[in-house]
Amino acid sequence: MIYLDNAATSFPKAPGVPEAVFDFLKNVGANYGRSSHSAARKAGSIVFETRENLAQFFGMQDDSNIIFTANATEALNLAILGMVKPGEVVLTSSMEHNSVMRPLRYLEATGNVKILQFKSDKTGFPDLTDFEEQLKKSPCHLIFTACSNVNGVIFPFQQMALKAKETGANIILDASQIVGVLPFNFADSAFEVVCFPGHKSLLGPTGTGALLMKENTAIRPLKFGGTGSRSDLEFQPDFRPDKYESGTLNIAGLAGLNESLKFILKTGIENIRARKKIISDLLLKELSGISGINILSPLGNQIGVISITSDEMNISDLTYELDKRDVAVRMGLHCAPAAHKTLGTFEQGGTVRFSPGYFTTEAEILEVVKIMREILPK
Repeated sequence: MIYLDNAATSFPKAPGVPEAVFDFLKNVGANYGRSSHSAARKAGSIVFETRENLAQFFGMQDDSNIIFTANATEALNLAILGMVKPGEVVLTSSMEHNSVMRPLRYLEATGNVKILQFKSDKTGFPDLTDFEEQLKKSPCHLIFTACSNVNGVIFPFQQMALKAKETGANIILDASQIVGVLPFNFADSAFEVVCFPGHKSLLGPTGTGALLMKENTAIRPLKFGGTGSRSDLEFQPDFRPDKYESGTLNIAGLAGLNESLKFILKTGIENIRARKKIISDLLLKELSGISGINILSPLGNQIGVISITSDEMNISDLTYELDKRDVAVRMGLHCAPAAHKTLGTFEQGGTVRFSPGYFTTEAEILEVVKIMREILPK
């Protein structure tokens, strides 16, 4: 199989990830923070080491400000529902994933929260003039994506955050598509919160993710329960990370994520970015030479997520033909209807999305292009 669905979840995973998950399940298996026996201590060391490696990855001094979640969706829900208060104004983009829009729409419907959206152009790139006009309305929060999961366009998210900071807004970033590809120092950034999964470009297992928060950021917990700490109290602990990590963590998944972090730290984020750019640019260049294809993704300012439609075939049939030839892509709205309305692909049901990964080869890209030429002979 030629796997080009890395924007959904990466495959293959980093070397050592499957073995680490298996080793935990076979040889450790215990819970973290609940017992004092050797297996529990081993489980605790896995969690602590993963948190420390993430702190190194993001330039953070205090790893207690890293909160483990099941995915980016849970992290975003924790941040949005835990920070936005009734009556407040939130600014977001017209390219957001439903992991941002659905909690916001829920708050709009139930909490008297007002949502402002700044515009994007036909490539999905933000209209920075409109962005600054919306900032003049003094939103309490800026909640937006660093990069579109539909067509891969990269926002100037650092500069936008600095602009918003000048107005006093809290800033929450959905970094789902950039973490593991673009270098990112959280400690020196203007963001209060950054959310991301472990299973995309971090090359870790599904069921892993995290929320990064600044020291003075206040978030109400979403979950209450056992943490293994202060069990004498019937109130939630007020210290991090325990305040936000009730219940048993996905320790097997974190064992795998720890291995993938080691691989990325050793390989170097710049090398990963350069490799993905070579592969993505090749795919964009080759697809642009096929008649009847409409490419919705920009060349250059691009993370490696490429969406197309075809004048010759609807997206469902095209995806079916690719699947028959053992090419894995994704079709549809990609959980981002706002983005498709911006790009003009909502009414036709979305796009076919190609998302190569770090391990994708040039030969695989050329084979996919050859297959596309066979499917779309015109």
